[in-house]
Amino acid sequence: MRSYREFILLMLILSAMLPGCGFRLAGSGDGESSSGLKTVSVHNTGSSHALAHFTREYLKSNRIDVVEPEQAVVQLEILSEITGKEVLTLDRDGKAREFDLVLNIAFDVKRTDTDYSLTEQSISLNRVFVFDKRDVLGSAEEEQQLLDEMRKDAAKLIVYRLRAIPLQD
Repeated sequence: MRSYREFILLMLILSAMLPGCGFRLAGSGDGESSSGLKTVSVHNTGSSHALAHFTREYLKSNRIDVVEPEQAVVQLEILSEITGKEVLTLDRDGKAREFDLVLNIAFDVKRTDTDYSLTEQSISLNRVFVFDKRDVLGSAEEEQQLLDEMRKDAAKLIVYRLRAIPLQD
């Protein structure tokens, strides 16, 4: 019984020390980002609605308000989203077995309160997809799920870049 109490006491002490070392769960903001980013407008000119939606949701989860362009400190314009699929391996019949799914995103970022801008930023993501010729519908659904996961990852990367924008020039 004594070792159990010592273990609990040790865990309490360690958990109390954890925030002191700077540890934070991924995606948990402290109310505002290190750049002071508080308001962003997202304008979607050349991407899927899913990417714009994931970007808006990820901004909100990081406690950054998504507002109209007139109210925004930062304006994000998603210029393009290009998806592609390249054959990686073939089966013994010469049919494609594995594919490399590719997602390329281009976007611009402008601060409205300064002359700071990031033009033609790009993000490229790849995932390997195994095609099952016996389950064509399932494979198509899996491919769509992988693309959605890639869009979510791209949205996170866009927000990371937005948070890195300096507060002032």
